[in-house]
Amino acid sequence: MGRPIGVLDSGIGGLTVVKFMEKVLPNEEIIYFGDNKNVPYGNRSEDEIYELTMAMLSFFESKDVKLVAIACNTISTMVNRFKGKFKFPIIDIITPTVDHIEKMGINRVLIMGTEFTIKTKAYEKLLLDRNSKYEIYAESSPNLAALVDNGQFYSPEIYKTIRGHIDSINSKGNIYNVVLACTHYPIVEDVFMEIDPTLNYINPGFQQAKAIRMELHNINELSNDNKGSLKVYTSGDTNIYNLISDKLMLQNLIDIESISIESYTVK
Repeated sequence: MGRPIGVLDSGIGGLTVVKFMEKVLPNEEIIYFGDNKNVPYGNRSEDEIYELTMAMLSFFESKDVKLVAIACNTISTMVNRFKGKFKFPIIDIITPTVDHIEKMGINRVLIMGTEFTIKTKAYEKLLLDRNSKYEIYAESSPNLAALVDNGQFYSPEIYKTIRGHIDSINSKGNIYNVVLACTHYPIVEDVFMEIDPTLNYINPGFQQAKAIRMELHNINELSNDNKGSLKVYTSGDTNIYNLISDKLMLQNLIDIESISIESYTVK
């Protein structure tokens, strides 16, 4: 069996990326780590996020992964702080999404994400580097990721929160394209669609999965003969992973294990 791919997130959201990875990388062994103990990352300081992420990357180093996908927009805003510290390549989720927006020829776009992601203006900076004529709007949410991570997929609070954000988005003017710039949000994309089906919701997970495949091809690490598998590790409760696995209809889940991320040395 070949070496595995590591996928990390602050919680369960990154499994939306894994869902697409199962489609475009059906022969890969995937190891997932969700730091549910410390979710949400979007309300933490950059130094806190850095230390927690370095611990997860050290965990993946111990598993001899061939690549790590940062399936978290908040962490991806600071991806350059991690590159070069490990032997494996690191793929963020923001760059492939910006590539997709550019290819679509979109002129006006709204980025919806955690408070941290929005404050960094990571999407805006990268988009404007490509084309200074982009019209970019932003919508931050302090609590939607945490609600999703608690498994409240169809709770009154989820509906109230998403309806409030969509009202805010619509009040900004003629906006059609909305980037769900937190991997937790696509888990409840059906709620977004129910509340306002006229908006075009862009899911970065598919774009990242394609970027992972391209990178593995470039470094000659694609697995072609293995049977795909998914092993989940979390610093929190394992029950939510069974729930989300069913909701996303993941095919290759073989095990879920709770571990202490603090036991991994931060470089």
